[in-house]
Amino acid sequence: MRIAIVASNFNEEITNSLINGALRCYKNSYNKELNSDYIYKVPGAFEIPSFINRLLKLDNIKFDAIVTLGCVIKGETAHFEYISKTVTDEIMNLSIHNNQNIPVLYGVLTTFNYQQALARTKEGKSNKGYEVMDSAIYMINEFSSLNK
Repeated sequence: MRIAIVASNFNEEITNSLINGALRCYKNSYNKELNSDYIYKVPGAFEIPSFINRLLKLDNIKFDAIVTLGCVIKGETAHFEYISKTVTDEIMNLSIHNNQNIPVLYGVLTTFNYQQALARTKEGKSNKGYEVMDSAIYMINEFSSLNK
């Protein structure tokens, strides 16, 4: 399977743990490593949808799914609400209305504090990156079954 990961660099400790969880899931599922060329980093969660949009328009490479990973932590301003809603809405829009008809999975944590984010990046299958990659694999299989 050709699965892209688009991850935010912001809150890097959290997002790196999410990426590692996703990579473990891929390896556990396919007994091989995900091609590191398919891991893309963007500055923050806000940039994830525009990068996905660009990936979906590439002619030279087609993906079976795109996994998004990031972390937005509430601060003292309304920034959290604006970023969380906008990113969530745009990822959903890209998932439903993309020209490749592939699943785009939402793995952007939106937490009230750093500890909540950290708790979602533990080792094992409860790591949210692992869970999102697992969902991507599931959705690829479901989409494929529709084409039979």
